[in-house]
Amino acid sequence: MNAFFIILCGLVCCVSGLVLQPEDRLVIQQSGETSFFVSCRGMNGLERDVLWRTEKGRISAATGDRVHLEPSVGGGIDLVFRSIEQDDQGRYTCSQGEDTKFFDLVVVQPLDFNDTPPVQMVQLGNPNFRLKCRATGLPFPTITWKVKGKSIRNSFDNLNQDLKYEMDGTDLLIRNIEKSDEGRYLCKAVQTVYDENNSVLYSDFRDNIIDLRIEQSPEWLDENSGGQFYGYVTGTANLTCQAEAEPPPTFSWLDAQNLPVKHGTVVNSEYKSTLLLEVTHHNIFGAYTCIAENLHGRLEKVVMLSEGAKPGTPQIKPNRIFGDSIQLNIVKPAAELFLHIEGFQVEIKQADKPWSEASVLQFNLGNDDVFIIPGLDQQTFYHVRARSRNKAGLSDPSNIIYLKTNGEIPYQAKIGQPSPAGSIHCEIYLLSLAALVLTLSW
Repeated sequence: MNAFFIILCGLVCCVSGLVLQPEDRLVIQQSGETSFFVSCRGMNGLERDVLWRTEKGRISAATGDRVHLEPSVGGGIDLVFRSIEQDDQGRYTCSQGEDTKFFDLVVVQPLDFNDTPPVQMVQLGNPNFRLKCRATGLPFPTITWKVKGKSIRNSFDNLNQDLKYEMDGTDLLIRNIEKSDEGRYLCKAVQTVYDENNSVLYSDFRDNIIDLRIEQSPEWLDENSGGQFYGYVTGTANLTCQAEAEPPPTFSWLDAQNLPVKHGTVVNSEYKSTLLLEVTHHNIFGAYTCIAENLHGRLEKVVMLSEGAKPGTPQIKPNRIFGDSIQLNIVKPAAELFLHIEGFQVEIKQADKPWSEASVLQFNLGNDDVFIIPGLDQQTFYHVRARSRNKAGLSDPSNIIYLKTNGEIPYQAKIGQPSPAGSIHCEIYLLSLAALVLTLSW
């Protein structure tokens, strides 16, 4: 283990011919493969009489030993440490006759959180939980916690057992576990070395972030609380369910016969599952069951896929064209008898690319029929089309607009605000489904 060491030099007699180098100063170095030495020089011509010893006895003169003595280049004797170990701590004395000098070596093992799990988990509803902070080091560090901006430390003055948080040794005791207790906690370790006068000689600190996760059985998060979905023959139906759980839930789907779904595609994310069904015939409609489970529990939810109507096809036309964006008018189809139009899907691609490489943007139906398509390149030809969207799916594609962006970046244009005269120049080609081409310029 790495360590630090501190040298405290002390003088026994008031007048001395001995000299320690370094002398009367604090020396801090990192151990491991780092080496250091302290020279002791006596009176000229008498360096051979210089002796080093420790509280444990004499020091080896064999140069191969990790701690040994060897003659100094400038005269005197060097005390050499090839590395530092905890057992090296103690007093080292250099003497020549009655003349003596010493230094105290204090070995500091640096702070470490290696035994502290960075993610700790507790089940929701537990009365108490001990959040662990295993800080190590010598001298042993002092631990404090920071929770939601408040510092928690050991205190013998407050023994109120109704407190939400309390330190127990180096751990943090959390009472009455709730979902709101989930989050990040900071454990701070402070290490300090004092001299005999209680003055600080060395100090260090480290912070350790611990992520507390609350384990719980699945709970539904679906926006579609009624579990009603729609599709139409020849279309693709999307059935979704969402559940919150820790650990995250495992999802599965059953058909109307309570058998695992075989003819659909299941797309799972951490807390959401989507069942994609190709509606090839009317037998696809019916009840399906979404299952969410983890080690703490299991939920089942029956959802219904009913036959709806494909939405009508919208009509689109350009409103304004800039160098890096366009404003698009989308006119929704006539009033739907069963399922209302909820929004539009806009597809845009460069003219020389296939529709499979088009960018897709989703828009919700609003009070205005103008929609902004951003992120375009200047002086570039594009194809644009749109589809209506309702609960059953998407419509057939609209008419296609073939346009070219100009070379100007717009001022902060707002929908419905006229642009300065001469600020727009564009070329627009409207391609109908019958391939009729109309060219407009202004």
